[in-house]
Amino acid sequence: MTTTSGKRQFMQRSLQALALAAALCTLAAPGQARAEGYPDKPVTLVVPFPPGGTSDVVGRQLAERLGEALGESFIIVNKAGASTIIGASYVARAPKDGYTLLLSSGSTFTTTPHLIDHLPYSLDDFAPVGTVATVPFAFVVKNGLPVKTLADYVSYARAHPGRLNNATNGQGSMVHLLGELVASGLDVKVTQVHYKGAAPATMDMIGGIVDSNVEALTNAVPNVQAGRYRALAVLSATRQPLMPDVPTFAELGYPSIVGETWYAVFAPAGTPAAVVDRLNAALREVTSSQSFAAAMREIGNEARSSTPAELLAVTRRESDAWGSLISRLGIKPQAPQ
Repeated sequence: MTTTSGKRQFMQRSLQALALAAALCTLAAPGQARAEGYPDKPVTLVVPFPPGGTSDVVGRQLAERLGEALGESFIIVNKAGASTIIGASYVARAPKDGYTLLLSSGSTFTTTPHLIDHLPYSLDDFAPVGTVATVPFAFVVKNGLPVKTLADYVSYARAHPGRLNNATNGQGSMVHLLGELVASGLDVKVTQVHYKGAAPATMDMIGGIVDSNVEALTNAVPNVQAGRYRALAVLSATRQPLMPDVPTFAELGYPSIVGETWYAVFAPAGTPAAVVDRLNAALREVTSSQSFAAAMREIGNEARSSTPAELLAVTRRESDAWGSLISRLGIKPQAPQ
């Protein structure tokens, strides 16, 4: 027979168990509520580039559509400078709630860590959300160069070792690394000429002062269409709709010459997984839409979707590849500028 004392003890243990369960629910509830109600206030999308450039255009097109998809405003904040370090560092230190996001270029996590000493952030400081778009590149040559095809270029370059020069957007820039990738993949010796940005490099291409350049399609398409210089190949895995008649390097027998950069969204590490998943679902909806694809293609980019895991995998893989090339070139990390 159960005693009165035993009943009391049983009741006491039951009440303690209920209290513990309630406490655990209380601890879990805030994070769960934040995820379910997200977003319930404006979201800041940090663009680590100045206003008016291609990256800013991508950010504003994305912010408008994410706002429509999630029913809340996405506000662009430009934090430019120091090879995207200023913007990336700002987001790395932001609250882990999904209300401050980074529109990253690929270089932020794939090349900059190998080029800048004492970088104030790492990939581990971020939670990948998803890919937005890729930035294809074309290998272009000046009109005065006596070549019509890539095979002609290889023959000419090998007959004149070191005499051809190639424009870059600056030492260590993505354009520089892609130029080195082309030269090594073709097994030709060229002189890299470093400019302070894409604009002066493009002007000297138009003026015939430099022989070649690896250009984002944003710059290459209008100039090639206007006949200012010629495109011999694209560095994408497949042909580009904006340059359908230009073959890939892989088609021409150089499968190792594939390179592009991309835009993607990252949140601070520790952002609730449910918030990241909600953002990724909205991002995939936006980037899969015809209107966004058309907007990206208009500026030379290709809309692209991914899961967070896919974005993390490609970031790590490309970081390893670019790090290996940078090491082979003997480029030493420098202090942020």
